Amino acid sequence: MIVVADTTPINYLVLIGKIELLPSLYRVVLIPQAVHRELQSTKAPGVVRE
Repeated sequence: MIVVADTTPINYLVLIGKIELLPSLYRVVLIPQAVHRELQSTKAPGVVRE
């Protein structure tokens, strides 16, 4: 299954240390450029930007 991820679930999965759940649940995870930009924003927590 292919899933397109929005910023919020990725952000919170990173913050709780469970980002590995996405690739374990879905074969392909797509992140639009706009989502990537939001995750790299200076407003995002440091651990998310990394």
